[in-house]
Formats: sequence, C-alpha cells, structure tokens
Amino acid sequence: MTAPHPYLNPRYVAALGDGLPALAVPEWRSWAIPRPIPGGGQDAMGVYPMTPLATDADLEGGLARCRAAGLVSLVMVPDPLAAPDPAALQRAFPICRPFKTHYLIDRSAPFAPSRHHRERIRRGQRRCRIEPTSLARHLDGWRALYAELSAKRGIAGAAAFRPGYFEALAADPAICAFAAFVGDELAGMTLWFEHEGVVYNHLTASNAAGYTNSANFALYAAAVEHFASGVINLGGPAGMSDVGDGLAQFKAGFANARTQAWLCGAVLDDERYARLAAGRETGAYFPAYRAPA
Repeated sequence: MTAPHPYLNPRYVAALGDGLPALAVPEWRSWAIPRPIPGGGQDAMGVYPMTPLATDADLEGGLARCRAAGLVSLVMVPDPLAAPDPAALQRAFPICRPFKTHYLIDRSAPFAPSRHHRERIRRGQRRCRIEPTSLARHLDGWRALYAELSAKRGIAGAAAFRPGYFEALAADPAICAFAAFVGDELAGMTLWFEHEGVVYNHLTASNAAGYTNSANFALYAAAVEHFASGVINLGGPAGMSDVGDGLAQFKAGFANARTQAWLCGAVLDDERYARLAAGRETGAYFPAYRAPA
C-alpha cells in the first residue's frame, strides 16, 4: 500500500486546524481545513502550503460537499504537480488566477546552479558541517531556528504554525532533514520529502551563524544530491506575491525549470459572504473579509 502524501496525512492535517475537525473531501481525495470566522460561522482553506488533489478529482462535487457543510467560502493553492490541469481548475472555481511561480529542478537534466550559487555552495561546505538527520532528533533546535526566522520575516497567517505542528511533521517517517553546524552550533536545517516521483522542499530555516556561513546553500546542495531522480519542487516566493524577492532569487539560482501555481477560491454562501466582506476594498485578496489590515 502506497504511503499517503505527507500533506494528506491525517495527523498533519489535524495539526493545521484551529480546534475544528478537518473536513474530508473524498471527491478530491483530499481535505479542507475549517476556520472559525470572528462573529460566528466557518470558512475553509486547503492544506498548507499547497493542496494535493486527485488528477481526476470531481472538483464541483467537492465544492458541493463544502457548501453542504455550511462553509462561507473556500480558498486553496492546488499542488501544481499533483492536481487537475489549470483548465479544469478554471472551470470549477469561480476564482482561479495565477498565484506564484514554483521553481523546479528536473533531475533528468544536469544539476547546474548559477555561478553565484556554486560559489556560495562551496563556501557553505567549507564553513559548515552538513549532516542528514531527523526532525525528531533536533526538534527543539528546529523550533529555535524557525522562531528566529518568524521574528525576522514577520511570519503570520498559516505559516505561523500552531502548537503540535512540528511534532506532527517529526512523526512522519517521510520527512527527511538535513542539518548544518558551525562548530557545535546548529546553524540551519532544511526539511524535504518525496512522493510519487516529486520531491518537495517543505521548510528551511537558519540563524545568524547560518546566514553568515552560507548554510542554506550547502543544505540545498546536500538535499539535491540525496534526491537523485524525479522532479524537485522548491516552491515559490515568500508571502502573497509573485514578486522576485530574495527567497525567489535563492530558489531560482538552483532551478532549471518552473511551473505555475494557481489560487482557487469559491464563495459558498453568498449572503453571509457579502455581509462579512461589506465595505472591504481588498483588491485580489480572497476571501476579502480576511485581508490583512
């Protein structure tokens, strides 16, 4: 029996929730994560950071199930390498628009990072000790690294993970970790997994020593060497924009291919949505009533 996609593991899905049980959506062979709305009611998001959907998913049937569950709206980013094609998404979701470029490494071609990245990889390999490891072994150290990253980047929303999230990740044997040490100090870690020929870079975090000594470059190089076949999805930029930020530039320097991720949304209760969104001018943000102030 094939192991489930880590993003569809029930323990992982439960760790994303906000005290509400996840809604199984068999029409998609996936999940929706209900969220309480201040003042009453619920809406839902897909699985974070991207939602695997069956390639033959009954998209309309899944939306009907979410509507029957009393949800006000649904928003998700389908996994661009594990979902129906964009034309099917556009037919099913009233809101369906390009969201982020995802940077890929196709391992059937030579791994050829940019000149800048090759220099930084060598620097990181000289200055850091890189070890394959497990998240469970360094869970406290990883928490400290991610807390420092969160403070530096002002991370909020779905990526400001709730208690129990990292324990759920650490309990999944599919999660593969690499650690960077400067001397005896844990300076950086990166988390990856492989499912059905696609490798996912899930999270990476470093502290000041890691940045100074190019730990992230050496960590990525070690992971790419470890996953010698298939397609590696490094993900996209930070935040809500597809602007080429520092993270996008970092990933692009490793990549030899790209793909487009889409943001998909649907209003499931018109009356309640209109009441919640009244007076909010939010541009492209969906759902409008959850737009950052």
